[in-house]
Amino acid sequence: MKHILIKMFFLSFLGLFLLPIGSTNLYAQETEKNRVRLKLDYIKIMGQESYLDIGAIAKIGTSMEDVPGLEMDVYYEWEGEELAVGKTTTNMNGKSKFILPALETIKADTSNTYTFGISFNGNDLFRKASKTVSIQDASIATDLITKDSINYIQATLTDIDTKLPLADRSLKVQVQRLIRPLRIGEEFNYTDETGTIIVPVEAGIPGLDGNLTLEVVLSDSDEYGTVKAVVDAPYGVPIIQDTSLEERALWGPRNKTPIFILIFTIFLILATWGPIVFLIRNLFKIYKS
Repeated sequence: MKHILIKMFFLSFLGLFLLPIGSTNLYAQETEKNRVRLKLDYIKIMGQESYLDIGAIAKIGTSMEDVPGLEMDVYYEWEGEELAVGKTTTNMNGKSKFILPALETIKADTSNTYTFGISFNGNDLFRKASKTVSIQDASIATDLITKDSINYIQATLTDIDTKLPLADRSLKVQVQRLIRPLRIGEEFNYTDETGTIIVPVEAGIPGLDGNLTLEVVLSDSDEYGTVKAVVDAPYGVPIIQDTSLEERALWGPRNKTPIFILIFTIFLILATWGPIVFLIRNLFKIYKS
């Protein structure tokens, strides 16, 4: 019995030293988690879709890195509650595009403001993080005008809830391109008291079949997010396709080699190998005889 008491006393004494060490290790593991920084933007494309543009980065070591594979809950806030909309996961570039349901199906607060949020619950590498964005609903209506042989695009910005035009707002007008849009008009096109801008479309811009895809963009508004209207306009110069590759030329593909080069190459082959074959044939005859 005495030995058992001594053993229990020794284990209890040893535990007093190991407990702080274990707690220190747990605390160290907790502090080693990296902080995730979330980016959240609301984007609406007229007549197409509305979505949340999501990004996740974290400081790892001395540099900021994209965070792939981060699973987040998407929700909207209403009367102090968080109502689930869905889930999303960042891609290899730390980005995600979450398509939103129609705003008519989502509840706004008394000021007709919609608040969307994303929430990351944390894992072994990163701490919890969340981000919200609040927006009101706006629309951009476009019209194509030709006056005195000059082509224009007209756009009107309106608050959907109040039906009132939004004056003194800067709209960008640009032509869609594969890499970067081509800006046209002034650097800042501010709407007038009717919420309208009229921007001339420069002549000579090339487009497939003479068509240009024009964009009118309210960019990164604190109240409305990003709103974009897209319209096709027959204001471009038709792109002339290069058919030179279909011709027989030195720069053409192998099956379009010029005829004279084919003939000359065949002649050189015959001139080189013809005598050799002839000599081999005669040597073979001499050997047989």
